[in-house]
Amino acid sequence: MEDPTLADLRAENQRLRDDIARLEREATEAQRTVEDRLKLATALETIYRAVPDLFFQLRLDGTITNYIASPTSSLYVPSEVFLGKRMQDVLPPDVAALTVQALAETAGPAGKARMEYSLDLGSSIEWYEARLIRTGDDELIIVVRNMTEQHDHREAVMRLNHELEARVHERTVALELAAAETAALQQQVIDAQSATLQALSTPLVPIARHVVAVPLIGDVDADRAGRMLEAILAGVQERRAAFVLLDVTGVPRVDTVAARALGDVARAVKLLGAELVLTGIGPDVARTIVDLGADFGGARTLPSLEHGIAYAMQSASKTRRA
Repeated sequence: MEDPTLADLRAENQRLRDDIARLEREATEAQRTVEDRLKLATALETIYRAVPDLFFQLRLDGTITNYIASPTSSLYVPSEVFLGKRMQDVLPPDVAALTVQALAETAGPAGKARMEYSLDLGSSIEWYEARLIRTGDDELIIVVRNMTEQHDHREAVMRLNHELEARVHERTVALELAAAETAALQQQVIDAQSATLQALSTPLVPIARHVVAVPLIGDVDADRAGRMLEAILAGVQERRAAFVLLDVTGVPRVDTVAARALGDVARAVKLLGAELVLTGIGPDVARTIVDLGADFGGARTLPSLEHGIAYAMQSASKTRRA
């Protein structure tokens, strides 16, 4: 076999140089991609740690593989106790039973589940809501939110209702002895109960600095629509809110009055320089809104309040950095 010519050697040398240059470019691009993903992961973790919710990564059998929590969040047991353990083996028996049931639902076609439970932390009883979402064949995440304040509010409303019902009964018995005054006094009781419930019907909940949430529950009539608009606008001005999360998960149906009210709120909030984010719009409500041709002034819509909070926190963070 003849020795390669000088031209062949030069050609082979150039080919090797080109291959090395290509590999270096690919390596640089791969490194840049890795760095970008690391930055994104760091930013997301920072956001997760800024909110009071707890985030757990699990396998479908309940084994806890990772978690993220803000410094102010309380854990039921230290991380060294639960990491690598099944969640149902760490929690009390009653909560463990709910967890097993929720894990089974998550493993099913829906791929998600929700549960509410309480934990005895020694100094207090805390109430929680957990949402389970399957993210892979053998992976899921759990978002745990402390609902103690909301639970206490519901209990307070129930106690208030019981008190009002008792007062209504007492006054009714008394009014039976004075028939002439029965109608007027009975209406006063009804009006007092209605006014109290109306005052609680549009709660404005601060989520973070410049972020408020308004969870709506029940039908929205013309009277309530006016109160809702006043409460939201007052809250935006008072708290200098940049984001208003209007959650309609608890609104069973939307008619022309409700659709117009939501549109009025969206446009009014925009005029105040804040952004309205509509969350929790279900299929039936969405279909009705489309049929009515409601105009929400370009308001952003997201599937759930959790998504809305994540969006607002991320947007607020970008605004501060800018």
